[in-house]
Amino acid sequence: MKSCFRETLKTICLSFVFLLPLATHAKPSGEIIFRHPTEQRELWIGNVNDEQSARPIFRLPHTITTFSIQKDGRYIVAVVKVVADELGVLATVYDVYLLDRKHPNAEAKKLTQGEYSEIIDADISPDGDVVFTNHSFVIIGKIRERGLYLISNHEIEKKKPIAKLLLKDNPYRVDWAPDGKKIAYSTDTGIFLFNTITKEVSRITKDGDFPVFSPDSKYLAFRTSTKPYKIGVRPFVGPRHLRYIEPEEGLSIDDLTWSADGQYLVYTLHNHEPAYTNFAVHIESGRTEQILKTYSNGGLAVFEWTTRAYALEPEGLLTTVWGKIKQ
Repeated sequence: MKSCFRETLKTICLSFVFLLPLATHAKPSGEIIFRHPTEQRELWIGNVNDEQSARPIFRLPHTITTFSIQKDGRYIVAVVKVVADELGVLATVYDVYLLDRKHPNAEAKKLTQGEYSEIIDADISPDGDVVFTNHSFVIIGKIRERGLYLISNHEIEKKKPIAKLLLKDNPYRVDWAPDGKKIAYSTDTGIFLFNTITKEVSRITKDGDFPVFSPDSKYLAFRTSTKPYKIGVRPFVGPRHLRYIEPEEGLSIDDLTWSADGQYLVYTLHNHEPAYTNFAVHIESGRTEQILKTYSNGGLAVFEWTTRAYALEPEGLLTTVWGKIKQ
């Protein structure tokens, strides 16, 4: 009798083992805002795993090169490229626009007035302060210093906001820490941190671009500037050792961001066919998976999650691990 009972119990336990996954894992999901793959003047909103839910929310008068969403806020800042005819000479200028998610049908507010010839990037702090990088001082009729420029939250509501030079340098990409205390920016000589409280500048690495803070401000990720490209992760708490992620093979890494919960680093590869593919690397396990496959051509060039946290979907770990994390 006892033997029969033990066999029955063993069978039930084994059944549970086969029914349950060996481990659970969260994959990126939730709402994103993205630049439309073909209508590059438009920003759309949709679900990261379902293109069918996507819809347009903003249309700007010129091509959007990049944009940033205010963390847990209402605003989006977008950089646009404008090709203008000045006295018969074609000139390219860049402008920064402010978009209000509470009023999607309202006209976008122009924060700059065609005075900068090469704005590479812009970001907005949780408090609504806008920072942008001017990489060139050459412009018809005007000269603007290369460097980081700041439009304070007190200025963005004005008809013609004033942009002040925060510091002189030759910057490319910029990212504002979610805690609002630091600004990371890249140059030809590495990635630097600007402390918004003390105004001090410190260098993080001599080889890097596309700096981006984790949602909790505890890590900074970046892409190395030299090939073969790698993704570096620098912690600001505990041991300060750099970790590197080896991405999938592609022509170049054209964008880098974090998932809203900080568990994944997401990078965009530029390929021949399709044009862009997006991969999410789990920071702890190194597990890599392709995302945004349901979107046009299997990927997006520029996108961001709309919130700092999103719902998680558990799934099994019985999948191929492509990415590798090295100490």
